[in-house]
Amino acid sequence: MTTEKHEVLLRMKAIELLAYWEGRLVTNRLMEWFGISRQQASADIKRYMVNYNPHSLVHDPSVKAYVPKPSFQPVLTTGHINEYLDMVSGLVSGSMAITLETDIQLSSVQLPDRSVRPEVVREVIKACRASSSIKILYASMDNPAWSERVISPHTLVYTGFRWHVRAYCHKRNNYRDFILSRIDRTPKPSDTKAPTIDGDKHWNEVVPITLVPNTQLNDGQKILVEKDYAMPEGRLQLRVRKSLVHYTLQRYRAAITDEEIADTRQYHIQLAEQDRKILYPYLFGSNS
Repeated sequence: MTTEKHEVLLRMKAIELLAYWEGRLVTNRLMEWFGISRQQASADIKRYMVNYNPHSLVHDPSVKAYVPKPSFQPVLTTGHINEYLDMVSGLVSGSMAITLETDIQLSSVQLPDRSVRPEVVREVIKACRASSSIKILYASMDNPAWSERVISPHTLVYTGFRWHVRAYCHKRNNYRDFILSRIDRTPKPSDTKAPTIDGDKHWNEVVPITLVPNTQLNDGQKILVEKDYAMPEGRLQLRVRKSLVHYTLQRYRAAITDEEIADTRQYHIQLAEQDRKILYPYLFGSNS
């Protein structure tokens, strides 16, 4: 495939992913991402609608954008939300989560395909942009029975394992994380006034955390771990939003309890002792 054809295909995939997951397609997004003119962006949208996925999109004057028809189905992408993540994070070459053994010298581990539905993502993103509230039907591990919640979302988050939305819960009267795959049915707009993101203290507070080799390892093993994680002076220091600390530790597979530290086969690094004392009560608080 020539470079020009490859670039066109990337833009066609971006059009499809934006329409499918956000439910709204404007020329500005394509212009910013690909450095093309408005005329070229409009031509690309028409090309997608004619050559790739006929009768899939319609222009909606009320939102000044193209929106997918109810029958819209992706034809260039697989419908995995990780493809959308890769695109918005700049990795438009293809999702490593679903690309397996594309080359004899390259392989990857397939991540579980969580059942995140595009109609849920669309309504959540719409509410985030409008700083508005939505009604959802939600269940959690602590409360597995479906119940209606009114939430005011402000940010969509991918932790490396799953997607959730950070939102104010009007039932619990605080900010919580709602896993997208646990939202049943399509969220509906709510007239409930949404608080500003300024009130989400754990989101706005950035805290330092220090990761070190597991203290139960021998000296030789610690040296290897320091090399694996590029730890200058035997430690790796990060700055993380407080509401994302637990997810960051999960992603690094860092031990935070005495039992985990004792399991040196599973946990090669740990949260530094001083940080464990400070963050431990927060890390094990309820958030559902």
